[in-house]
Amino acid sequence: MKKLILLTWILLLPFISYAQEKRSVFFELDGTYWEKSLSYPQFFAPEKNRFGSARLFVGIPIGEKWAIGLLGGPSATYQQQEDGKRYREIYGPQPDENGNPIYIGNTTETIPVGLQSELIGFGAFIQRRISLGEKTSLNINFYGMNESGTNGQLEIFPDYSYWYWWPCPNCLSIAPGPIVRGVEQNNWKAGLDLAFAWSLSPKLDLGLRANFLEFRKQSLKGVPSLTNGLTIYDPNYLLAEGYFGDRYDFGSAVAREGVRLSLSFKPF
Repeated sequence: MKKLILLTWILLLPFISYAQEKRSVFFELDGTYWEKSLSYPQFFAPEKNRFGSARLFVGIPIGEKWAIGLLGGPSATYQQQEDGKRYREIYGPQPDENGNPIYIGNTTETIPVGLQSELIGFGAFIQRRISLGEKTSLNINFYGMNESGTNGQLEIFPDYSYWYWWPCPNCLSIAPGPIVRGVEQNNWKAGLDLAFAWSLSPKLDLGLRANFLEFRKQSLKGVPSLTNGLTIYDPNYLLAEGYFGDRYDFGSAVAREGVRLSLSFKPF
């Protein structure tokens, strides 16, 4: 990633020299925080689909309608994942003559899973500006970036009305919270970012923007440290393993990343 950023800066050097001569560098900062309630039949389950991010754009105009530059910033997300499935043994209500539970069969459990991520991203963009009036414009950004973080958490929410090794489906237990597996995450993203901007002054624009179309490759890898007593003998450990590896998606990222408020500053 460091080599990619260095190469991008080298390619931008001629444009930086041009911008210094013309005194036309601009800066843009956007951010979002959005929280959407989720609904589950279980009491102990992910309750929010929350996320927040901030991104800084440093751009250099090329002519009247185009610009090129770099972007980057932190993001924090908590996203619902596809429900996991786990097999559970069923025992009869009466023990055998030795006092041991009597095995009846198996059933399949559906378990909600959430992914908490804290990422830092860097990338580059090309911007096309379309004027809509004296003070309004539509800005189209073609961007590519990489995000990574090593302190993510895969949270598993089993049904805590019983312990998975305890043959009493009606017994109550005090749940300590979700079962957590540490995650290292890396995302490659490329797409189309649309922004509607309104000029407050010759040097300051206010805008709304969103990732309209986006291709994402998400890579998840488990980290050695385990928490909440999760071990390789726990069925939840094997359930967590099923979420690791590469996943791909293409489409609108508005539901995942929200609509962002932006400020664009042109100091010169």
